[in-house]
Amino acid sequence: MEKDKKNIILILFSLLATLLWGCAPQGVKTAGISNEPIKPGLSKNMSLPIFELPIPQSEPEKNYLGLSGTGNFKVGQIKAQVLIIEVFNFYCPHCQHAAPRVNELYQEIQGRSDLKEKVKIIGIGIGNSPYEVNSFREKYQVPFPLFPDKSTAISNMLSVTATPTFIGVKMNDKGSQECFYYNAGSFGEDARQFLADMMKLSGLGD
Repeated sequence: MEKDKKNIILILFSLLATLLWGCAPQGVKTAGISNEPIKPGLSKNMSLPIFELPIPQSEPEKNYLGLSGTGNFKVGQIKAQVLIIEVFNFYCPHCQHAAPRVNELYQEIQGRSDLKEKVKIIGIGIGNSPYEVNSFREKYQVPFPLFPDKSTAISNMLSVTATPTFIGVKMNDKGSQECFYYNAGSFGEDARQFLADMMKLSGLGD
Protein backbone atom coordinates (compact mmCIF):
# COMPACT_ATOMS: atom_id res chain seq x y z
CA MET A 1 0.00 0.00 0.00
CA GLU A 2 2.79 2.41 0.94
CA LYS A 3 4.58 1.64 -2.34
CA ASP A 4 1.37 2.30 -4.30
CA LYS A 5 0.98 5.67 -2.59
CA LYS A 6 4.56 6.60 -3.49
CA ASN A 7 3.99 5.58 -7.10
CA ILE A 8 0.80 7.67 -7.33
CA ILE A 9 2.57 10.69 -5.84
CA LEU A 10 5.48 10.24 -8.25
CA ILE A 11 3.15 10.01 -11.26
CA LEU A 12 1.22 13.13 -10.20
CA PHE A 13 4.44 15.03 -9.63
CA SER A 14 5.71 13.84 -13.01
CA LEU A 15 2.61 15.19 -14.76
CA LEU A 16 2.84 18.49 -12.93
CA ALA A 17 6.55 18.83 -13.64
CA THR A 18 6.00 18.07 -17.32
CA LEU A 19 3.34 20.76 -17.58
CA LEU A 20 5.42 23.34 -15.76
CA TRP A 21 8.88 22.93 -17.21
CA GLY A 22 8.95 19.83 -19.34
CA CYS A 23 12.35 18.41 -18.65
CA ALA A 24 14.57 18.27 -15.62
CA PRO A 25 16.36 20.66 -13.32
CA GLN A 26 16.43 24.40 -13.76
CA GLY A 27 18.89 25.36 -16.47
CA VAL A 28 18.33 22.12 -18.39
CA LYS A 29 16.11 22.49 -21.41
CA THR A 30 14.07 20.12 -23.50
CA ALA A 31 15.88 19.02 -26.62
CA GLY A 32 13.38 16.88 -28.48
CA ILE A 33 14.36 15.67 -31.92
CA SER A 34 17.14 17.67 -33.46
CA ASN A 35 19.83 17.27 -36.08
CA GLU A 36 21.52 20.47 -34.99
CA PRO A 37 23.93 19.89 -32.10
CA ILE A 38 24.12 22.53 -29.41
CA LYS A 39 27.48 24.17 -28.79
CA PRO A 40 28.74 22.25 -25.77
CA GLY A 41 31.84 22.66 -23.67
CA LEU A 42 32.55 19.03 -24.50
CA SER A 43 33.02 18.61 -28.24
CA LYS A 44 34.46 16.30 -30.87
CA ASN A 45 37.98 15.00 -30.26
CA MET A 46 37.98 16.23 -26.66
CA SER A 47 38.78 13.85 -23.81
CA LEU A 48 35.87 12.77 -21.67
CA PRO A 49 36.07 14.31 -18.17
CA ILE A 50 37.02 11.86 -15.43
CA PHE A 51 34.14 10.97 -13.13
CA GLU A 52 32.97 8.00 -11.11
CA LEU A 53 29.72 6.05 -11.05
CA PRO A 54 28.53 3.42 -8.58
CA ILE A 55 29.17 -0.18 -9.61
CA PRO A 56 25.75 -1.72 -10.31
CA GLN A 57 24.39 -4.13 -7.73
CA SER A 58 22.86 -6.27 -10.47
CA GLU A 59 25.18 -9.06 -11.63
CA PRO A 60 23.88 -8.94 -15.23
CA GLU A 61 24.65 -5.19 -15.36
CA LYS A 62 28.11 -5.79 -13.89
CA ASN A 63 28.77 -8.47 -16.50
CA TYR A 64 27.47 -6.23 -19.28
CA LEU A 65 29.96 -3.51 -18.34
CA GLY A 66 32.77 -5.94 -17.51
CA LEU A 67 32.94 -4.86 -13.87
CA SER A 68 33.15 -6.67 -10.55
CA GLY A 69 33.06 -5.92 -6.86
CA THR A 70 31.49 -2.92 -5.16
CA GLY A 71 32.19 0.78 -4.80
CA ASN A 72 32.68 3.15 -7.71
CA PHE A 73 34.17 2.81 -11.17
CA LYS A 74 35.48 5.11 -13.87
CA VAL A 75 34.21 5.06 -17.44
CA GLY A 76 37.58 3.80 -18.66
CA GLN A 77 37.02 0.55 -16.75
CA ILE A 78 34.05 -0.41 -18.93
CA LYS A 79 35.01 -3.26 -21.24
CA ALA A 80 34.14 -1.71 -24.60
CA GLN A 81 35.64 0.08 -27.57
CA VAL A 82 32.74 2.49 -27.95
CA LEU A 83 30.45 3.80 -25.23
CA ILE A 84 27.16 5.56 -25.92
CA ILE A 85 25.98 7.75 -23.04
CA GLU A 86 22.39 8.94 -22.86
CA VAL A 87 21.81 11.79 -20.41
CA PHE A 88 18.10 11.76 -19.61
CA ASN A 89 15.65 12.96 -16.99
CA PHE A 90 12.73 11.04 -15.54
CA TYR A 91 10.35 13.98 -16.08
CA CYS A 92 11.47 14.82 -19.63
CA PRO A 93 8.70 13.97 -22.15
CA HIS A 94 11.24 13.72 -24.98
CA CYS A 95 13.30 11.24 -22.96
CA GLN A 96 10.15 9.23 -22.35
CA HIS A 97 9.33 9.28 -26.06
CA ALA A 98 12.89 8.28 -26.98
CA ALA A 99 13.07 5.38 -24.50
CA PRO A 100 11.69 2.69 -26.86
CA ARG A 101 14.09 3.77 -29.62
CA VAL A 102 17.06 3.67 -27.25
CA ASN A 103 15.96 0.19 -26.17
CA GLU A 104 15.88 -0.76 -29.86
CA LEU A 105 19.41 0.59 -30.23
CA TYR A 106 20.52 -1.69 -27.39
CA GLN A 107 18.82 -4.67 -29.04
CA GLU A 108 20.43 -3.84 -32.40
CA ILE A 109 23.85 -3.89 -30.76
CA GLN A 110 23.20 -7.07 -28.77
CA GLY A 111 21.90 -8.78 -31.90
CA ARG A 112 25.23 -8.37 -33.68
CA SER A 113 28.00 -10.75 -32.65
CA ASP A 114 30.59 -8.37 -34.12
CA LEU A 115 29.45 -5.46 -31.93
CA LYS A 116 27.88 -6.61 -28.69
CA GLU A 117 31.21 -6.94 -26.87
CA LYS A 118 32.57 -3.73 -28.39
CA VAL A 119 29.69 -1.25 -27.94
CA LYS A 120 27.97 -0.52 -24.64
CA ILE A 121 25.26 1.93 -23.55
CA ILE A 122 24.71 3.61 -20.20
CA GLY A 123 22.20 6.23 -19.08
CA ILE A 124 22.75 9.05 -16.60
CA GLY A 125 19.70 10.63 -14.97
CA ILE A 126 20.41 14.33 -14.57
CA GLY A 127 18.91 15.69 -11.38
CA ASN A 128 17.33 12.31 -10.64
CA SER A 129 17.47 10.32 -7.42
CA PRO A 130 18.09 6.55 -7.40
CA TYR A 131 14.33 6.09 -6.89
CA GLU A 132 13.50 8.18 -9.96
CA VAL A 133 16.11 6.39 -12.07
CA ASN A 134 14.78 3.00 -10.98
CA SER A 135 11.23 4.17 -11.76
CA PHE A 136 12.33 5.19 -15.27
CA ARG A 137 14.04 1.81 -15.71
CA GLU A 138 10.94 -0.10 -14.66
CA LYS A 139 8.42 2.03 -16.54
CA TYR A 140 10.28 1.90 -19.86
CA GLN A 141 11.90 -1.53 -19.33
CA VAL A 142 15.38 -0.15 -19.95
CA PRO A 143 17.77 -3.10 -20.47
CA PHE A 144 21.08 -1.25 -19.96
CA PRO A 145 22.56 0.30 -16.79
CA LEU A 146 21.18 3.63 -15.56
CA PHE A 147 22.85 5.86 -12.97
CA PRO A 148 21.49 8.76 -10.90
CA ASP A 149 23.09 12.21 -11.02
CA LYS A 150 21.01 13.91 -8.37
CA SER A 151 23.49 16.75 -7.81
CA THR A 152 23.97 17.23 -11.61
CA ALA A 153 27.73 17.27 -10.98
CA ILE A 154 28.43 14.71 -13.71
CA SER A 155 26.03 16.30 -16.19
CA ASN A 156 27.70 19.65 -15.58
CA MET A 157 31.09 18.09 -16.30
CA LEU A 158 29.61 16.79 -19.56
CA SER A 159 28.24 20.28 -20.36
CA VAL A 160 24.67 18.97 -20.65
CA THR A 161 22.10 21.75 -21.04
CA ALA A 162 19.22 19.77 -22.58
CA THR A 163 17.71 16.31 -22.37
CA PRO A 164 18.04 13.88 -23.89
CA THR A 165 21.68 14.33 -24.84
CA PHE A 166 23.64 11.56 -26.55
CA ILE A 167 27.42 11.32 -26.27
CA GLY A 168 29.61 8.94 -28.26
CA VAL A 169 32.88 7.98 -26.60
CA LYS A 170 35.80 6.08 -28.11
CA MET A 171 37.69 4.06 -25.53
CA ASN A 172 41.40 4.28 -26.34
CA ASP A 173 43.99 1.63 -25.50
CA LYS A 174 46.06 4.08 -23.47
CA GLY A 175 43.23 4.57 -20.99
CA SER A 176 41.79 7.84 -22.28
CA GLN A 177 38.27 8.31 -23.64
CA GLU A 178 37.67 10.57 -26.62
CA CYS A 179 34.34 12.19 -27.43
CA PHE A 180 33.47 11.68 -31.12
CA TYR A 181 29.77 12.59 -30.98
CA TYR A 182 27.72 15.03 -28.90
CA ASN A 183 24.14 15.98 -29.65
CA ALA A 184 21.19 17.32 -27.70
CA GLY A 185 18.04 15.68 -28.98
CA SER A 186 16.68 12.30 -29.90
CA PHE A 187 18.27 10.43 -32.81
CA GLY A 188 14.86 9.93 -34.40
CA GLU A 189 13.00 6.71 -35.13
CA ASP A 190 15.69 4.64 -36.88
CA ALA A 191 17.90 2.98 -34.28
CA ARG A 192 19.70 0.88 -36.91
CA GLN A 193 20.74 3.94 -38.92
CA PHE A 194 21.88 5.74 -35.78
CA LEU A 195 24.04 2.75 -34.88
CA ALA A 196 25.54 2.73 -38.38
CA ASP A 197 26.29 6.44 -38.07
CA MET A 198 27.91 5.96 -34.67
CA MET A 199 30.09 3.14 -35.93
CA LYS A 200 31.25 5.23 -38.87
CA LEU A 201 32.00 8.28 -36.72
CA SER A 202 33.87 6.19 -34.15
CA GLY A 203 35.96 4.44 -36.79
CA LEU A 204 34.69 1.05 -35.61
CA GLY A 205 32.56 0.52 -38.70
CA ASP A 206 32.90 1.14 -42.41
